[in-house]
Amino acid sequence: MCPLLEIGGWQIPAYNFCALLAAIIGCALALPALRRAGLGRAQAIALLLIMIPAFLIGSRLWNVVVNPGNYLGGLKWYSLRWAGLSFYGGALGAGTALIIAAWQWDLSPWAGLDAMTVPGGVAFCLARLGCFLNGCCAGRATSGPLGVVFPSKAGYQQVLSEWMPFLSASRAVHPTQLYELAGAALGLPLVFWLVKRLRLQQGASFLLYTAWFSAVRLAVLPLRALTYPDIIKTVVYPLLYVIVILLGIAIVLRRARTKKQP
Repeated sequence: MCPLLEIGGWQIPAYNFCALLAAIIGCALALPALRRAGLGRAQAIALLLIMIPAFLIGSRLWNVVVNPGNYLGGLKWYSLRWAGLSFYGGALGAGTALIIAAWQWDLSPWAGLDAMTVPGGVAFCLARLGCFLNGCCAGRATSGPLGVVFPSKAGYQQVLSEWMPFLSASRAVHPTQLYELAGAALGLPLVFWLVKRLRLQQGASFLLYTAWFSAVRLAVLPLRALTYPDIIKTVVYPLLYVIVILLGIAIVLRRARTKKQP
């Protein structure tokens, strides 16, 4: 772990650097993808400028709902800090902005969502790398071979998750950031290979990757040391993931059957 990166004599927080890198690379990948989907250059740039704040607002509001205890201290819901952000809320905010813009500009929403699948997946992986380097979002304590010792500031999460306040902060925990990074990265080539192999319609890349991503999150969820209320961890999030998985696959299958009908 390396919470601070030294670049050109400057010390930069690893999380902030990776988050900024995720935004830059995500936009760099999204711009040509949106143009191939049918948008002009100015429209694609305008859409990205709308989606970025929509993502940040959505991710913060989602986090306020699922983790209200996070805002009892110094962090406020209106804070501009890159903390207290939830990916699904951000994806919902950015996706809503994209769909509204697509209707305004006569762009197929499915084409737009497909165009953002790779940029979104790559950006998520870079952001998770930042979490790992920073030592935040640590998993539960483990004695297995994959356990990693994070800086002490991340140790409080695994202490809370195990309900043993006397444990040392240096105890090994699951690197759930890397589990999710690996799962998200693996899903990109698999999904696009499947879509090409089966010649699926527009939207299939987005829907199948969303289902895959949610399955990864569902598998990693029991290993995460979340400080959310129990009902969020044991009911809301598992139910959300299952609904997204089933709904995504169902829509792909339905549209594939419709395509085959004479």
